[in-house]
Amino acid sequence: MKTWKLCLLSLVPGVLGWLCNLLLSWTLFASLPAFLSNLLFYISYYLPTLAAIAFCLWLGRRCGRARVSFLKYLLCTQWPSVVGLGLYVWQFLFVSDAARSTLLAVLGQMPSAPLMLFATRLTLLLDTDNTWAQAESLLATIFSLVLLALLYVAGYWWGRR
Repeated sequence: MKTWKLCLLSLVPGVLGWLCNLLLSWTLFASLPAFLSNLLFYISYYLPTLAAIAFCLWLGRRCGRARVSFLKYLLCTQWPSVVGLGLYVWQFLFVSDAARSTLLAVLGQMPSAPLMLFATRLTLLLDTDNTWAQAESLLATIFSLVLLALLYVAGYWWGRR
């Protein structure tokens, strides 16, 4: 697989995160009947998560079958996660609320959004004081990105077999 295709395909989890946030906000703010609203909520919450899991495993498997070197594969597929984490840390830890760029803050959260369901549950297991602050949000974002990388690696080793 060509490097530029691999780098472009690695943006898909971020697009799924954007889709997840878009569908969730549309479901929460649309005036729909309760049954339809609940159904759309669960679809928009779980469908991008399952799609991200399947995509990460598929892409990793494809890279493993193509015999791409592991380091090249890892760098080409995880660059959006590294950039997103850098943007997240910069916008939420080093920039004040008044000076924060909405676009950069959203772009920093999109790669981690599809797997945030599992990451928040992992974070809540480690949380002893039952509060949710900036430290817990950062930890959940890191967990989500690590889970994303682990799915890619699992797909890669599955493709190597």
